[in-house]
Amino acid sequence: MTRQDAGFEGPTGEIGALAIAQQEAVFRDTFPGMLGVHMLEARAGYARGTLEVGPTVRHPGGFAHGGALAGFGDTVAAWATFPALVRGQDFTTIEFKANFLSGVREGRLVAEASQVHKGTRTMVLEVKIATDDDAHKPVALMLVTQAIIPARTG
Repeated sequence: MTRQDAGFEGPTGEIGALAIAQQEAVFRDTFPGMLGVHMLEARAGYARGTLEVGPTVRHPGGFAHGGALAGFGDTVAAWATFPALVRGQDFTTIEFKANFLSGVREGRLVAEASQVHKGTRTMVLEVKIATDDDAHKPVALMLVTQAIIPARTG
């Protein structure tokens, strides 16, 4: 399902809140949905979401899989990107760098994406992933670059 399928084709001041309210439909049959990403907040240039580290997120050694963490961070970056677009624009990730800082075997993670740069053709976001507990232990730091492209028509 695309965000257009969910009924929010263009930007509005409420698009982030609408997407949060409809995230179950947006994530249905998608990679972020399979991972179990849950978005808490989304607005132009900022988003925050959670991910439970369980059996489907861990690698055979018992730690959260780097690919799952990268997918989580990329998803949260996307939710900070689409509310910042104007009508007729779409986006796709063109590059990201992930530094994994510590391993985690269980619990809830929280990711926060913050805009570093927004131009006419790219948007860059920093994503911090940490444990969602009293320690707030850093788990990963990502830098995500989005290409801003013309939206598909038809």
